This record gives sequence, C-alpha cells and structure tokens, in this order.
Amino acid sequence: MKKLSLFITLLIISSNLYARENPFVATQSYNEEVARLNEISDTYPDEFDGQEKQYIEEIQNKMKNADSINKDTKSNQKAKKAKELTEDKIKNLITQAQEKTVKETKKIVQELKKQKKEEIIYVKPRTDVTMEKQILPFVKIEYTNQKLDLYSKYKVFKKFTLPNQNKIILDFYAKKNFYTKREDLNSTNFTKVTVGNHQKDKFFRVVIELTSTPDNYEVTYSDGHVTIYRLEQM
Repeated sequence: MKKLSLFITLLIISSNLYARENPFVATQSYNEEVARLNEISDTYPDEFDGQEKQYIEEIQNKMKNADSINKDTKSNQKAKKAKELTEDKIKNLITQAQEKTVKETKKIVQELKKQKKEEIIYVKPRTDVTMEKQILPFVKIEYTNQKLDLYSKYKVFKKFTLPNQNKIILDFYAKKNFYTKREDLNSTNFTKVTVGNHQKDKFFRVVIELTSTPDNYEVTYSDGHVTIYRLEQM
C-alpha cells in the first residue's frame, strides 16, 4: 500500500509540472488521471497486497537460508576444529605412552643389571671339599685346593714340567684311541686337566695346569695313583 500511495503522489506532482496560466485551476487531464488512479486503487488492492506479502516472504526466506548456511558453516568449522584437536590429543597421548614405555623399559633393564651385579658373589673354594671328575673310562681325578689325585690302571713312564707355562706333564703307557679331553677345575691351585691321545706312539699324555710355577708343587707315584701337592707357602 505504501508503494501505491507513493506512485500516485509522483503522478500528481509530474502533472503539475506542465506550464499553465493559472496553476491552481484543475484541468480535464488532471481530473481524468485522478479518477483512473482511484479506480486502480479500488479495483486491485488484493493483488498489490499479495505481491507485497510475497516479497516480504522471499526476503524472510533468504534471511533464513543465510542464517542456516552460516550456522552450518560454523558447525562444520567447529566440528573440524574439534576433530583436529582430538587427533592431536590422540597423537600426544600415543607419544607420551611410547616415551613412558621406553623409560620404564630402561629402568627395568638397569634394575636387572644392578641385581645381576649384586648376585655375582665370589665364593672362595673350600679346602676341605673334594671334587671328582671321570675324564675317561681309564682316567679319573679327585682334587681340593691343596692337592690333586689322578687314578689310572696304566703306568706312568715319564714326568716333566714346563715352568714358563705352569704345567706338570705325565705320560702313560697305553695304546688307546680317543679324542682329546679338557676339564676346567674349580680350585685355587689347579686350573685345568687335559688328556691327549698319542696312539701311534703307544701312550697318552695328561697335562695339569697350575696357578703358579711347578716348583711350588710336589709329585708322588704309586701303582695306578699319582698325587700332586701344593707346597706350603713360606
């Protein structure tokens, strides 16, 4: 309705702009135009009202759509930001868990190493305990810290020493075929016994390794029995 009133006013003003002798006297054209506009106003008020309502509804719909788009955009941005924050948080948690696992593993390894060092305690062999080893079916030894007894049914025919190597060597008559045998000894004066095969020359050899020079040991013989003593230290 506001549009219609404005339109009528403009027409009236434009009609008055024509030059006349007496501008205050209405002309026939003016009267006809006023009558025509009044007819339009009376005949089509509903049509103009409908257009105005339609125009208002279109504007309202556009505004609603714009608000909806803005809300959707903001929602998407918030969701994207929340997703990024969630992914970053998960990555940080994973990194922290990995670092914690590495630290705990290192700590456990260090504790195990410490326990291992604490558990390794050297125990000096007892002098009154006799150890026994059956090196071969025909060679047996018994030993303590102070002496070593060697038993064999074969006879010793040679004995010599290697002072520079701290060894006493015994040769036995026998034509035996076997692989060389070596035995480590848990003793403070005797470290190892080795039995080697010399079948071609009809003997086998026993080498006793010592912790010091052979001059500090004494060797005695009897049937099938050899004894090596550690002499008392002066």
